Amino acid sequence: MHILNVDFQLVTENIASNLDEKTRILENVAPSWNFVVIFSVILGLVLVKQFAAGRMGLVLSMLYQNPDTEKVTRGWNPFTSMTSLLITASYIALTALLIQRAMLVFNGNTTLYGGSDFYLEACIFTSAYIIVQYLLINMAGWLFDTRPASLHHSMTHLSMAMSMNFALVLLLLIMSFYPTKFFAVIGLIIFLIFNTIRLIKTFVDLHFLIKGETSKIFLYLCTLEILPFSVALTMVFRLIATDSVL
Repeated sequence: MHILNVDFQLVTENIASNLDEKTRILENVAPSWNFVVIFSVILGLVLVKQFAAGRMGLVLSMLYQNPDTEKVTRGWNPFTSMTSLLITASYIALTALLIQRAMLVFNGNTTLYGGSDFYLEACIFTSAYIIVQYLLINMAGWLFDTRPASLHHSMTHLSMAMSMNFALVLLLLIMSFYPTKFFAVIGLIIFLIFNTIRLIKTFVDLHFLIKGETSKIFLYLCTLEILPFSVALTMVFRLIATDSVL
């Protein structure tokens, strides 16, 4: 009879005495200040919903229903109220964050576009664009004596900003964990869709409010809407492609 001898070894044998510790790096997760921006916007939207739900519903309806500016602005100045301020500030914060995330995805230069400095620059650029456009709209209303139409035009801007805030919050939360070109393109498409809806709605409403010639209204929109938006969009694309807006 042959007896088989089996040598048993403990699983702990021959294990190195010193283990190298490695820090797990989550390269795809956005920095913490991105989440601070997003959740601050969410808090602002919750406050608006809590304390001004009626105004919020009226502002949202401006983009999708027949114009009723007098009903929305009756006893309420939309451009000096805290509600409009929160909506606009949220829109600026989210748009600037979308620009930064898109720049990082398409360009990949974290040194130039990964920090809070570029985000602040994007906020300043977006704020300046909105302020200049608002001033031009009101100047045109004063020059051509079409202030009700200009007020409605500005309110449509505010309505679009409110609608986009909800869409961008969800999209940017996803992009914070999955910064891919697919979601960046989706963000740009959402931005273009909402602005296209706003332009079409503004054109139809101005034709009703001003009761002027279609060519004059089209020229008005080209000057105040299409031209500035085209310049801004071109600057963003050139910045992605060449790291320069010129």
